[in-house]
Amino acid sequence: MHTLTSTDTGSTCTGIRIRPATPADGDTLVELISLVDLHLRAEDVPAALMPMRHALLDGSGPLSHGRNHFLIAENSDGDPVGAITSGPANWIFDPTRAPRVMRHKLVRRIATVHGLAVRPEYRHQGIARVLLRQAEENFRTAGYAVLALRHARDLGGFYQGLGYTSSNRLSLTLPTGELLSLTDRGWKHAFKILSPSASLTTIQGLPTITDALSG
Repeated sequence: MHTLTSTDTGSTCTGIRIRPATPADGDTLVELISLVDLHLRAEDVPAALMPMRHALLDGSGPLSHGRNHFLIAENSDGDPVGAITSGPANWIFDPTRAPRVMRHKLVRRIATVHGLAVRPEYRHQGIARVLLRQAEENFRTAGYAVLALRHARDLGGFYQGLGYTSSNRLSLTLPTGELLSLTDRGWKHAFKILSPSASLTTIQGLPTITDALSG
């Protein structure tokens, strides 16, 4: 468990604890992640978050829930005030977007933040930053090379301030030499290198992740 201090935030906010979610936190995670604009109709959000509920039952693997990682921020009274949900990206399992033969390595080397949320009354206190940094640390320890996410176009500065590269596309080279380049309408992509085995270069004018699947 990580306890948030003024050193973490650059503010006077203290007493926030970060812990892994448990199966009993399903409703809490749905409530918190629903604060994020997922670009879905309100009635479609519960179904979109159903895989998260199932993943909460998985206690195996290198992360909190198999290859998924769910963290909750609590205040000093134990009330949940923020959360981050992360794991394999949906595009990895789409054969029209990623080669099936690469799926095994992609799942183990590239993780995606699916949702990062803080209750409105607790925002601007550094909680989202600490949730994200804790997830980065956990994925790095588990051997991941990249943490990626999609974000609203007006949040590029926020993620760049945390060491992420923000781009219209998520681009990476595969061991075959192919360039995998993904775009999602209405979103921008941000990504951060977690492993010294991977690096960032420019290919076809785009910031591109290289060697992410080695190791």
